[in-house]
Amino acid sequence: MACRTDVICGKKFAKALSQTGLLLALAGASACSAQMPSAIAAMAQNEVEARLHPIRYSYISEERSDRTGGHLWRERVVELGNNQVRRLLAVDGHTLTTAEAEAERQRLHNVVAHEDEYWRESRAHKDDEKHLGALLSLLPRAFLVTPDGSENGCTRYRFVPNPAYQPSGYEERVGAAMEGAVSVHEPDDRLCALSARLQHKVTFGYGLIGRIDSGGNFRLERALVYGTEWKSDRIVIHLGGKVLMMKTFAKDQETVRMNVQPIPQEMTLAQAVEMAGQ
Repeated sequence: MACRTDVICGKKFAKALSQTGLLLALAGASACSAQMPSAIAAMAQNEVEARLHPIRYSYISEERSDRTGGHLWRERVVELGNNQVRRLLAVDGHTLTTAEAEAERQRLHNVVAHEDEYWRESRAHKDDEKHLGALLSLLPRAFLVTPDGSENGCTRYRFVPNPAYQPSGYEERVGAAMEGAVSVHEPDDRLCALSARLQHKVTFGYGLIGRIDSGGNFRLERALVYGTEWKSDRIVIHLGGKVLMMKTFAKDQETVRMNVQPIPQEMTLAQAVEMAGQ
C-alpha cells in the first residue's frame, strides 16, 4: 500500500523549485517502509536530531554560483539565525582593492542599519541543510538501499526508489525519478556524503505547470568539525527546468567551506557583522 504526502501546486510549487531545488523536491517523496540497513536508519535519526539543536559556525567559503554571477567568491561567513552574514574577501583569486573593500564595509554597515530587512530575509531563507534533514528522515522509508563498498573511510550505500511506491504528487514524482548514494561514518552513524541524480525529466500538468530536466543532481560532503559535530564542507547543486509555463530556472552552485569554527550561539547582528569583518 502506498503512503501519501501533501501535494503542493501552482506558485507554491514554483517557489519550492526555484528556492530549494532538488533537496526540497526529494524531501517530499515518501513510500512505505522496506528492509533497511540499520546504519542508514540510525544515521537518519542522528542527523534529524542534530538539526533540532544546530550549532552556529564561522568559516571561509569559496563559491561559484548564480549568486556570484559565475565568479569564484571567497567570503568570510558568520552564521546567525537561519541566515548568514557574508563579507567578500576575493573574486576569482584576486583580493579586493581598497575601494572595493570599503564598499563591502559600507554594505555590511547598511545591513546593521536595516536590521528588520535582514531578519525578514532570514525568516524566508531556505537552508539546504534543513532540507537535507527532511530528506534523511524519509530515506529509511522512501528507497531501497544496498551496500556499495566504502568511500573515504565511510560505508557507502546505493539507493533507488522502491518499485512498489506509487507517487501521488509533484514532490513525490521527483523523488521517484532519483537514485544515488549515501555514505555513513561508523560506529557513530553520521552522514559523510550524499549524492543523487534525476534519471529522467519530470513534468507537471503536461509541462504547463513546470518541469525538472533530466540530469539534475546534487552532492553534499560532510566532515567532523567540532567535538562530535559534523557540517557540510562541499556542496554541489546543478538543476534546471521550467515553472508556470513561461519562467525557466536554473540553480548552479559549487561551494567549499574551510576553517570551520564554532562561535557564540547567541549573537546580535552587529556582533556577527563585526566578527565577519575581522
